[in-house]
Amino acid sequence: MPRALLRHSVAAVTAATLLAGIGPLSSTATAAPALATQAAASASLDPWAVSVPLTDGTSIQSVLDVRAAGNGAVVALWNRTPGDHSKRELVVSVRPAGSTAWGSPHVLTTTGSERGNADLAVGADGSITAAWVEYPNDIPPYGEKPGAVFRMAVLAAGATTWSAPADIVTAAENIQGGKLAGSPSGTLVAVWRHSSGRSSELYASVREAPGRAWSEPARLDEQLADMESLSDPELVHSDQGAATVAFTQFGANNGEIKVVDLVPGGAGWTEPVTVSGPDSYASSPTLALGRDGRAALVWTARESVEGAAAQVSAQRPAGSLDWAAPQPVTGFDTGAWRKAVVGPEGDLTVLGVAYAEGSGFRALTATWSASTGNWSAVRTLSTGYVPDDQFDLAVGLDGSVHAVWTQGSSSRRLMTSSRVNGVWSAAPTPLSPGTSDYAVGQITVGADGRPVAVWTESTGDFTTQVRAATTAPTPVEPRPEWRDFSGDGKGDLLALTSGGTLAVRTGTGAGDLRTGASATGWPATSTVVTFGDLSADGCNDLLVRNSAGVLTRHDGSCGKAIEPNGARLTIGSGWQIYNALTAPGDLTGDGRTDLVARTPAGELWMYADNGKGKLVGRVKIGNGWNTYNTIVGVGDLNGDKHGDLLARDTAGVLWRYNGTGKGAFAARTKVGGGWQVYNTLAAVGDITGDGRADLVARDTAGVLWRYNGTGKGTFWTRARIGGGWQMYSRLS
Repeated sequence: MPRALLRHSVAAVTAATLLAGIGPLSSTATAAPALATQAAASASLDPWAVSVPLTDGTSIQSVLDVRAAGNGAVVALWNRTPGDHSKRELVVSVRPAGSTAWGSPHVLTTTGSERGNADLAVGADGSITAAWVEYPNDIPPYGEKPGAVFRMAVLAAGATTWSAPADIVTAAENIQGGKLAGSPSGTLVAVWRHSSGRSSELYASVREAPGRAWSEPARLDEQLADMESLSDPELVHSDQGAATVAFTQFGANNGEIKVVDLVPGGAGWTEPVTVSGPDSYASSPTLALGRDGRAALVWTARESVEGAAAQVSAQRPAGSLDWAAPQPVTGFDTGAWRKAVVGPEGDLTVLGVAYAEGSGFRALTATWSASTGNWSAVRTLSTGYVPDDQFDLAVGLDGSVHAVWTQGSSSRRLMTSSRVNGVWSAAPTPLSPGTSDYAVGQITVGADGRPVAVWTESTGDFTTQVRAATTAPTPVEPRPEWRDFSGDGKGDLLALTSGGTLAVRTGTGAGDLRTGASATGWPATSTVVTFGDLSADGCNDLLVRNSAGVLTRHDGSCGKAIEPNGARLTIGSGWQIYNALTAPGDLTGDGRTDLVARTPAGELWMYADNGKGKLVGRVKIGNGWNTYNTIVGVGDLNGDKHGDLLARDTAGVLWRYNGTGKGAFAARTKVGGGWQVYNTLAAVGDITGDGRADLVARDTAGVLWRYNGTGKGTFWTRARIGGGWQMYSRLS
């Protein structure tokens, strides 16, 4: 195959090309404020529901991959083989978004050989792509011959029928280690290894959008005379548009961990970079990627091929191609870390297996903290014998980590344990009954934050069954109306005087605002952000930043005054780096209110509600927002159930940014000009009783005006509420 023409040098790539967002790019990122640690006593996880069968258990089956799509769907992929091993069926099943029932298994392809791995890639829109390797020249059951094809099939967003299989690439030799990954925009990247004897070559191909052709394969490895073979590749694709491939390139007496990146914007693949240290024999790389683009590698290093093993890691910040120097991983001498995940705050969690005299092999975990730069103590998760490499690890958007592993020497069971708010379960939970001698599975986390495990367990001497389970949903409490602090179902306005009185100006439902409960003692320098029900007690809450930059959740009480010394919880410090804080409503599609923060440099960051009373670590969603002198979160203006944002530029033009429900905003839409006549814009929810979000604006004379929302993202002609509103220093 021809060598890639896309290759560019790392020096030509800037960190900015890895950052995607709305508006012009800025050159630097501001350090994140600290989020307070949740108390250990609050760690909890809903109980696991009874597992359900996905197959009838009359054949031999093995789970290959489990993924969660951005729209809430979950998909499982497995091999199905009859007892005589005469064929292989590649089977997939989907649990649709919003459903607890799995769809009927669908056969993607039937081959004469059990050889060939398979992989899944999921899109933010719910699209699912399965990719696999076939060996059409194999003669069953064990007649392995050269010749292979890397294939794929797609279940488009909203579709119920899978596409016919299509070829990604064919080869006269063997294809091994085929992997697939994709981005929210629809880009797919496939990587694979060609092998012939001891010689290997690593290739990649890119499909830039659905319906587009795959690019000419690009060779990724270095063609070095003293390098003899390659490991199977590790592949990840970031939400920011960059793909990263990691692999080991072996020589006669050494092994090097290499990384290659596909840079967005047409820059192509970079040259391989060696991440492992010099004069070592490195192997078994595990690559992990955080939601914000932070990458981590964990591998095994030896001084020689026969030397003692040590566990090593290296990390790379979001938006950078430069890896930090390798560092020892807290661990052990008789095992290895096999799985790794990066949480939303940058914490790296690893899961592995090690041998101990007297207890045999155990499942162990440790976490590197992004805030402290230190590794936690190693924790043993298992309570019995653990077969090597029969485990999996996943992380949710709220930072919760979930592990599964096989446990038992004769009667094996699939076990699970979760770390919630930094605390692991006191004891593991068995998912399979333990009446068989076989149980191997994988785990993912759905868009709702709930872990989903899919596994294979034995049903006889030569038969197995695929089963699935998730945590049982707790009853959903009705959420208070948007911006309702008085408990009457109507929108309200929060008003702070320079003397420190915080008043709830309650909506009448007829478009007016009357005086409600108030409390004194609030510092006049407080930044008050009207929020949703962060504490999940049925009443909307406030986020208040003091002059020292400490952000605190003050719990609402549905009609009573919100006192400065009332029920509250510290969110964290360092929030003075932001010059605007506002709550647009639900940005992520989970039904909970989220926070948006802007720096003076124009960076826009989102903090999602973690569902446990606090906020998830920040995610950058744009640059260039310093062109606006006002940004206001206004709830759902256009009727799509997602939170929206209004932004006023220095010329007085008001722009609307519709939330997508995927943690981002769509391109801006002009609302109108002339808004410079107002010194304050504030969201109030529905104060007119028509079910649509409204807006109020105060002019320089202290007159308050109401703009009734149309429900289509625009407003009707303004109506005067009344004068004298200059008595308040802040309206929110």
